[in-house]
Amino acid sequence: MFSQEGNGSVPEKPLQLEASKEYEGANSIAVLKWRDMSDNELGFEVLRSDNNKEFRVIGMVGANTTNYRDKIGRYITGSFTYKVRAFNQAGRSEESNGVSVWF
Repeated sequence: MFSQEGNGSVPEKPLQLEASKEYEGANSIAVLKWRDMSDNELGFEVLRSDNNKEFRVIGMVGANTTNYRDKIGRYITGSFTYKVRAFNQAGRSEESNGVSVWF
């Protein structure tokens, strides 16, 4: 499906996804940063997995955004794996590299 706006191509996948962790009191927060490699995205989808196999979209940010803060919850322990992909009218990019955060 081609868009009437832009060049109608799927955006390039984000690169160099990195994750760190922060705490706000007892709340665990995963802090994600990546490189935006496309100039035609409408935004980015952030995906998370707690088993490193099944990923689901947990958030979306707008075009030209290169970070996301996932407020996981209070007193959380375990590992979470993240990926990011860009999207536009033509579809979704490939997923970025996966990164894990341990709480």
